[in-house]
Amino acid sequence: MISATAQPDSAAGHLNEERYYTMRRRTIGTAAVSAAAFSAAAACGNGDEENGSGSSDEDGQEFSGELVIWADETRTPVLKEYVSGFESQVGVKVTVEEHVETLREDFIAAAEQGEGPDIVVGAHDWAGQLAADGVISPVTLTGNQESALNEASVSAFTVEGNLYAVPYAIENIGLIRNTALAAEAPTTFEELVAAGEAAGTENSLLLPVGPDGDAYHGYPIFSSMGGYLFGAEGTDPSDVGVDSPGGVAAFEKFAELGSDGVLSTSVDGSNAIPFFTEGKAPFLISGPWALTDAQNAGIEYEVSAIPGFEGQNPASPFMGVQGFYVSASAQNALFAQEFVTNYVLTEELQLQLAEAGGRLPALTSAAEAYSEGNADVQGFAAAGENALPMPNIPAMNAVWEPFGRAEADSVDGTTSGEDAAATAAQSIRDAIAGS
Repeated sequence: MISATAQPDSAAGHLNEERYYTMRRRTIGTAAVSAAAFSAAAACGNGDEENGSGSSDEDGQEFSGELVIWADETRTPVLKEYVSGFESQVGVKVTVEEHVETLREDFIAAAEQGEGPDIVVGAHDWAGQLAADGVISPVTLTGNQESALNEASVSAFTVEGNLYAVPYAIENIGLIRNTALAAEAPTTFEELVAAGEAAGTENSLLLPVGPDGDAYHGYPIFSSMGGYLFGAEGTDPSDVGVDSPGGVAAFEKFAELGSDGVLSTSVDGSNAIPFFTEGKAPFLISGPWALTDAQNAGIEYEVSAIPGFEGQNPASPFMGVQGFYVSASAQNALFAQEFVTNYVLTEELQLQLAEAGGRLPALTSAAEAYSEGNADVQGFAAAGENALPMPNIPAMNAVWEPFGRAEADSVDGTTSGEDAAATAAQSIRDAIAGS
């Protein structure tokens, strides 16, 4: 598990550091690389020979270069240990570099200059923007490889029919309940509020809102009331549903919950988990990153699905998927494709990454092994049964700020839910039109 200070990978906390890695090359004799990787690299049109980083003989035995991977602080230690096996089998030097805070932005800037890593580890909602910017290459999986993965995880990285990353982990938020304060898991949101009030704690529910709002954590409420973002499939930017009847009802519900003291802009991502560990509420809506602090505080807890409102839709959180992208400017596209299509799709690596990050593996066999006897994982899996893959289209970048502002204004009562929804929707449409 990771610490409570970590942020959901698929929302905003995409990680990097300010400097770029300077690519180095050296000639290394290699073992034969898979035919699938050869064909994938050829499809990318960015093979090592074209890049002048070496050449291959008739058997594809001899290449030069160094494989560079950018990852965050959670994955870097695991990858550094794991890539030693890839190095010994394939004969290519692999450098894993830890990046923080602005990974996506820095990767785009580097890739546009033909620099940066061969592989970057990131969230699926980057895919649309990165593909549109031309900074990532499609990857090719065999039928057996694809069928071995969670189907939704593959769809999450698919843009216009092309798969742009190999998934390795799935995440979503759920309801974490202090069982000493609330014995039973609520089946409706109304039951949750009633149980929270009956607990007699300072708060009935801790759900991050903050002064700027929090679309990621607020989405289950929005979806339960019938709100949607971009059409039924979440991929149609011409159909903005923030001010649809369901969207308006959702922002009116935010206003109601704010007026009733259930939600507050004084609760945000920095204090929601600490308040929960201090016993200030029986319920917390958060993700696996919250569990370490709960365990360290000695809280007896259970994880379950976030309940929807009575007579309304299920509360569908966002599903986030983490995966390995291949840069379009990769200096060693062949080896990058080999790594993501074969070495990422091993139970060993996916389980190691799951243990480090607390996320369910995308590889089905690894997910089954990781879930066995693990009540926390099973709880988040149950919470994710109705999860909606976060839209991976570039238009999603236009959602966070206006949606969050509308949520916060509704909770604070500074505007009506209807006006908040209308303002947010128009801001989103304007941003899409201007992009």
